[in-house]
Amino acid sequence: MSDMYSAESSRLAPGTRLNGIFEIDHRIASGGMGDIYRGHAIETGDPVAIKVMRTDLADNMMALALFRKEASALHNIHHEAIVRYYVFSNDPGTGRHYLAMEFVDGQPLSELLQRGPLDFEAVRLLQERLAAGLNAAHHHGIIHRDLSPDNVLIPGGDLAQAKIIDFGIARSTRVGDGTIIGSGFAGKYNYVSPEQLGLFGGNVSAKSDIYSLGLVLAQCLTGQPINMGGSQFEVLEKRRVLPDLGAIDRRMRPLLERMLQSDPANRPESMAAVAAWRPQPESRPPPRRAAPPRDRAGTESRTVADAPTSKPRSGRLVRSALVVALLLGVGGTGVYFAMDIISPPVKEPPASPKLSPTDSTARVDDRDKEQTDLEIRKPTLPAPNFPGDRPAADPKQRIAEFVNAYDGGDCFFVLPATVADGKATLEGYGSSVAPFEVLDYEFKRQNGFEASIGVHQVMPEQCPAVSFLSRTKNQRGLPPRLDINVAGLKNGAPLTGTIGEFGDRHVELLLVADDGYVHNLSTLLKQNGNTRTFSIGIKKTTPPPPRPQLLFAIVSSKPLEALRLPQLGSTAEQVFSQVLTEALQTGQSLNVSAKYFMLEN
Repeated sequence: MSDMYSAESSRLAPGTRLNGIFEIDHRIASGGMGDIYRGHAIETGDPVAIKVMRTDLADNMMALALFRKEASALHNIHHEAIVRYYVFSNDPGTGRHYLAMEFVDGQPLSELLQRGPLDFEAVRLLQERLAAGLNAAHHHGIIHRDLSPDNVLIPGGDLAQAKIIDFGIARSTRVGDGTIIGSGFAGKYNYVSPEQLGLFGGNVSAKSDIYSLGLVLAQCLTGQPINMGGSQFEVLEKRRVLPDLGAIDRRMRPLLERMLQSDPANRPESMAAVAAWRPQPESRPPPRRAAPPRDRAGTESRTVADAPTSKPRSGRLVRSALVVALLLGVGGTGVYFAMDIISPPVKEPPASPKLSPTDSTARVDDRDKEQTDLEIRKPTLPAPNFPGDRPAADPKQRIAEFVNAYDGGDCFFVLPATVADGKATLEGYGSSVAPFEVLDYEFKRQNGFEASIGVHQVMPEQCPAVSFLSRTKNQRGLPPRLDINVAGLKNGAPLTGTIGEFGDRHVELLLVADDGYVHNLSTLLKQNGNTRTFSIGIKKTTPPPPRPQLLFAIVSSKPLEALRLPQLGSTAEQVFSQVLTEALQTGQSLNVSAKYFMLEN
C-alpha cells in the first residue's frame, strides 16, 4: 500500500456514520482495496464488518466496477461457511464507497496453527466444511483465488464454525471484464495454484481453489506450510511436480495427492467431490511393527525384508529438455480486486465483425476460415539496452525502465500509464491475468511499493497482435496518439477517433477482430490538419457475449508492403510476423499505439 493512502487522514474516525445505517467503531485492518472497520448497525446494534474503498481509487471506474461486482455476486451466496455480504453503497457525507458484511469474531486459522498441527478428525471437519462453502461459491460462478489459513476465521476456536473470508481479490474471468491488480498477492504466494502462475495455459478455474485448499489442509495436518516459495524459477518448478507429502497422515494422503496435482485436469472433479471424500479402510495406519531384534552390541539386526523400498509416485512428471524462462529481470507485487466469474468455454470461434464506412454500404462478407498449416518465424526487432547494473537515479525513470524491459512471456504486453513518486499505474494486454499477477509480485519486490495494473483480456486468436505490441514498444521514436470515443461499442454504431502526433511519418489504422483477423482501415482515414480522423461502422453477426477488439495505429518511415491486406483480412499471426520481417529487412523503426474496446450486441 502506498504511503499516501496509509496516512491517518484517509481513515474514518470512530463514530463516523454511513448513510445513517452503520456507525464506525474502530479500524481492524487495511488491504489492497481499502480499510476494514468494525462497526454496528445503528438501529439494532448488531456488529458488522465494513470495507471502505481507498480514496485514491474513488475515481477509478474499473476498480469501482469490480468492487460493485464483488458485492452483488457474493450477496447471493448463502452458506454458513462463507461470510455474508449485506450492503454496498456510497455515503454522501464522506463520499466513500463501502461494503458492509457479517462480522466474524474469531482468530485466523494461521494463528491457531502456530500452536501446532490439528488432529486427523479436526482436519476432516475442515475439509468438509471449507469444501462445501467453496462449492456453493463455485455454483454462483465465484472463485476465491486467495485461499490460505489467513482467510479462514475460527470463531471461538470452534472449527465447526469456520468461515471463509476475503473474497475481495476475486476477479472476473469473462473476457472483457476489466481486472485490476493491486496489493496483497505476494503474501499468499505460497498457496497459489500452478495455473495462477501461468502454467497449464493460465486458466484460473474452480480447480485452482482445490489446489489451494489442498495446501491449507496439508498445513493443518503438519502444523507447517509446504514450502512452495523461493525464486521465481523455484516457485514455478515446485508447481510442476506433486509436493512431498511424506509427513502427511496416510489416511488423508490419497485426497491431497489428487488435490495437489499440477495439471488441473487430474484434480478432483469439483469441490463437491472434495467435500464428499472419505478415507478408505485400506488407507488407515498400519499396525505398529515390533521393534527389530538387536544384536549383543545393541545395533539393529536388519534383513532384506526390512530394507526400505522405493515407492511409486502418484503422478509422473513429464519434463521437456528446454526450460523456458517466463520472466526477465526482477521486481514487483500487488493485490487484485474484483471476482472470478466462471464462464463456459467458447465452443466455436466467433465470426469476424463486418466493417463499413459510416457513409458507405460496403460490408465484409463471410469467408472461408480454412487455413493451410504454415510455419511462421517470429522475428523480433532489436531493443535498446537498459542499464541493468546501473539503475537510473530518478525513481520515475527507474520504474519506467523496469516496466519497459519486463518480459512476461507470450501474449503479454504492459506499459506504464502514469508514474509518480511511490505510485504507478500500468496498463496491460493478455489472454490471461496470471502473468500480470507475477508482475504484480515482482514490481513490489523491485520498487518497494504496489502498482495498480489494469488488464485488458484478449481472445487467444489476438495473441500475435499482443506479442507484436511487446516486440515494438521500445523502438526509436514516439508512438502516435490514438484516441477513440468509447470503450464499449454497440453493434452497428460508429467508432470514431483520431490519430495524432506522428509527424511526417506514414500511418496505418488496423482492426484486430476477436477472431484474430486483421483488417486495414487506413483508406477510411481523413486528414484534419496534423491529425487523421476516422468514423467506422462495425457490425457483429455472432451471438453474445460481447467480444474484445483491438485498434492499432502503426507509424513507419515509409509504407509497409506487409500491410497491403486482402479485403477480407489476414490472420494476426501472418500479418504481424511479415510486418516484423519487413521492418528488419528495411531497417525501419515501428511505433505502435493500441486501444481496446468491446463490441456489444
